[in-house]
Amino acid sequence: MNKSADAEYDFLDFWEANQKFFAMKQGTTENLMHFKERFLRQAEVLQDLYGVAWFRDFAVKTKAYAAIASTDTAAQNKFKDDIFEAVLATGFLCNCDRTRKAPLMLDLQMNYCREVDYYPKTVSKAQDKQLN
Repeated sequence: MNKSADAEYDFLDFWEANQKFFAMKQGTTENLMHFKERFLRQAEVLQDLYGVAWFRDFAVKTKAYAAIASTDTAAQNKFKDDIFEAVLATGFLCNCDRTRKAPLMLDLQMNYCREVDYYPKTVSKAQDKQLN
């Protein structure tokens, strides 16, 4: 069913886009490339809603940001600039078929508990980790 432009309610569109993005999962028979394309298309919808800097406020509340020296404003700005892709990479890992990738996720989590951050910071690197 198509909606006319005058029937679009911004708040409803906002919730539906968020719901779709965070609930999306890789199908058990869906290949990784197809899922990546779907995932990135939905991320673009959210980016259109929020703007290009939609995770910058979140970035400054993370442990990783706190670990950057307060005098290193270039590193702080780079971290904030890269946060959207890093969050997408984590979301991509989380939303992929966990039965196929459970050992990878466990390995990433165990290393992080040891203060070794091997989580990929781009969707491409997240895809590569899953293919290896």
